[in-house]
Amino acid sequence: MKKIISILFIILGTLSFGKTLLVGTNAEFKPYEYIEDGKLVGFDIELMDAIGEELGYKIKWSNMTFEGLLPALQMNKIDAVIAGMSATSERQKAVGFSKPYLNFSSSHGLIVSSNNKEIIKKEDIKGKVIGVQMGTIQEKFAKELGAEVKFYNNFLGAFLDTKEGKIDGVIIDEKSGAEYLKNLKGLVQVDEIIDEEPGSSIAVRKNNLQLAEKFNKAIEVLEKNGKYEKIKEKYFPGQK
Repeated sequence: MKKIISILFIILGTLSFGKTLLVGTNAEFKPYEYIEDGKLVGFDIELMDAIGEELGYKIKWSNMTFEGLLPALQMNKIDAVIAGMSATSERQKAVGFSKPYLNFSSSHGLIVSSNNKEIIKKEDIKGKVIGVQMGTIQEKFAKELGAEVKFYNNFLGAFLDTKEGKIDGVIIDEKSGAEYLKNLKGLVQVDEIIDEEPGSSIAVRKNNLQLAEKFNKAIEVLEKNGKYEKIKEKYFPGQK
């Protein structure tokens, strides 16, 4: 009998391990994902935890640089990525995606120094040096507007260089930008860029698209039972 019980414990332990989902993120985009009191928090974090609960997965988080997320996914170091990531055509060549999990509009702010006199609207950045975080969709917006792009490992470095006059401005998700501006003086948003295809998605490996389908079904359940709206209201109060 003891032998049978031991075997059962081994089997159950294996099943439990198999239900752990390794998820990568980049916790520098408040209110989507950020560190507070030493813990990962934010809209994406709570949504993914809720998805995991719905599917019976225990979520194990890995916080890394944004540009390192998809390589880590492709190298099997993580099982999925949630980090405000848009399913661009270029990214879809390398990985698969769930359906968009943001059901509200997306816009990106153009932020410059308060002493700036040359950039009043987004069209003014043509020929200017604009900072973006490496691997983000803001690179696309800056290039389309004719700017010279300078890449940063994080947006904080780009903002500090803007304050010091080393670059002309920064393009960042508008909500994340607003959070940075609460603590950084000498900067101001002068214009916004509307994403014509808004909606972040969860990335998975191309050979694991069934996981994306599971995410899609879980998101639909969370939208129907009100849990999605509750999480959204917590981080984006009043957002339609």
